[in-house]
Order: sequence, then C-alpha cells, then structure tokens
Amino acid sequence: MGKLLNILTLIAVIYFIYWMVKRHFRHRKLAAQGFEIKQEGIRPITLLSIVMLVMYGAYMLYFVFQGSD
Repeated sequence: MGKLLNILTLIAVIYFIYWMVKRHFRHRKLAAQGFEIKQEGIRPITLLSIVMLVMYGAYMLYFVFQGSD
C-alpha cells in the first residue's frame, strides 16, 4: 500500500504541475488579448494540499486498522 500511495502522490504532483503550467499559459494568452483574469474561489495550491492531506489521512487510517488485527 505504501508504494501505491507514493505512485499516486507522484502522479498527482506531476498532473498538478502540468495543470498549473497550462493554466499559466492560458491566462497569459487571455491577458494578451485584453481579458482581465480574476482569481476567484479556492487557490490551486490549497486544493493540492487538501488532496494530499486526504490521501495521507486515509493511508494512516488504513495502517492503524490493519495493524490492530
């Protein structure tokens, strides 16, 4: 389970970086066309940290309940 969690974390971080780069270039393109970009809602880094906390929290619960057998 530990290796699977490491792989999932790596995939999530790589996808997050890809999404941020794609989003950055899209915002630059829209700004060059004269559109104003507003930052609304939850910040992307906050979203990533929530996902990581949930993943590691679930792993911790799995480990605790597997160890009690």
